[in-house]
Amino acid sequence: MSVGSPPSREVFPPEFEEMWGSPLARRAVRRGRRLRQSVRRRPLLLDTVLAVLLLTAGLVASDHSGGQAVVETPTALLVLTVLGQSVPLVWRRRAPMAVLGVVLAACVVQWAWWGESHRSVGGLLIAIYSLARYERLDRLFWPAPFLFAGLTVSAFRVKPFEQQPLYSLFFLCATSVAAAALALVVRVRRAQLGALADRAHRLEVEREQRVQLATLAERSRVSREMHDIIGHNLAVIIGLADGAGAAAANDPARGAEVLPVIAGTARQALSELRRTLSALSESAGQPLAADELAPQPGLADLAPLLERIQAAGPRISHRTAGDLDALPPGIQLTVYRIVQEALTNSLKHAGPATGVQVVLRVGDQQVDVRVQDTGRPDGAPAQPGGALADTDQEGQGLVGIQERVALAGGTVGIGPTGDGGWLVHAVLPLDRKPAPQSSPNPATEEDRP
Repeated sequence: MSVGSPPSREVFPPEFEEMWGSPLARRAVRRGRRLRQSVRRRPLLLDTVLAVLLLTAGLVASDHSGGQAVVETPTALLVLTVLGQSVPLVWRRRAPMAVLGVVLAACVVQWAWWGESHRSVGGLLIAIYSLARYERLDRLFWPAPFLFAGLTVSAFRVKPFEQQPLYSLFFLCATSVAAAALALVVRVRRAQLGALADRAHRLEVEREQRVQLATLAERSRVSREMHDIIGHNLAVIIGLADGAGAAAANDPARGAEVLPVIAGTARQALSELRRTLSALSESAGQPLAADELAPQPGLADLAPLLERIQAAGPRISHRTAGDLDALPPGIQLTVYRIVQEALTNSLKHAGPATGVQVVLRVGDQQVDVRVQDTGRPDGAPAQPGGALADTDQEGQGLVGIQERVALAGGTVGIGPTGDGGWLVHAVLPLDRKPAPQSSPNPATEEDRP
């Protein structure tokens, strides 16, 4: 074969492949697999059958000396030695060391008394195999001196071996080592298969855990998005509706002006909700409509957000510093959601008569977001059972802010100010490195005065 030529795919001769592809060979392979599965399910039955076969072969053994086969009549001592070489093999998996001791003792008696080994070879080799296969590794060499002594008796007492005892002893030791080596090979192979099965099981468990974690993370993300969309817009709509209802008696024109704002806020909420549900739908692989392909809100949508909140009553002042358009879309979405939730929280708990200051500063390394309100003008606590409180979802809004900031690798401080107001202060890094610390001042919406 020349250098660079592809290797030949004909590993076996065509006759060999044709033989293995025959129906007879396939049937034999299937029967072998069924037999192996049956042995794994009922190992004691196999050991019992093996012991019975060896016992039968030992009792009906024939002597071929003189060129003629003569069936021997077993004596009582011979029956005891044959029983000692075969019956203990039933427990070869549970007590291999004891089984080898009993079988070796029976073999030594038979070798020393009759000088024959054709009755005992099979039982002894099976006992050696069982010891190497099922006994602890640190105990495998304990019976080696006794086994060597027994094989020495066989080499000097058995008729075929006594003519050249040293060569016979070497042959017997090599045969015993071969039986033990075969058992060790099977043992290592089973250990490897067991390790591979355990590894596959662990990988399957880890894969299921990763899927569950990904599902929980996706649910958490969707929950935050749904809360930001529905909670904010409903709070604005309720605030506008309450304000329009209060002004309708004295100034009907003012109430009529609020209605288009309510309708626009509801349409925007419906559009964002439809886009979110479309992304979660089973038919997400189908082409979406043009109105469903709108991007996520960014800082360009911050001005309409402030206008909608201000239309509900709060006085809002807005200051920015730095290049807002240069921020990545993910950071812009995070900043937008922080401001949105902070304004919604102020509207719900401080009321429509509060004043809110929004400050955004973009630096070279981080983005600073501050949303601070002045609290309720009368200093009274917010009514937890009011209409605006109905849109609260057990503090998920501020928790969502903390989670968003943590995902962006930043820090956030949420809590009351000294003058009765409420402050949300978030710092987002632009290098996207996760921050090890959490919120320095965690709070929930129930903590608000």
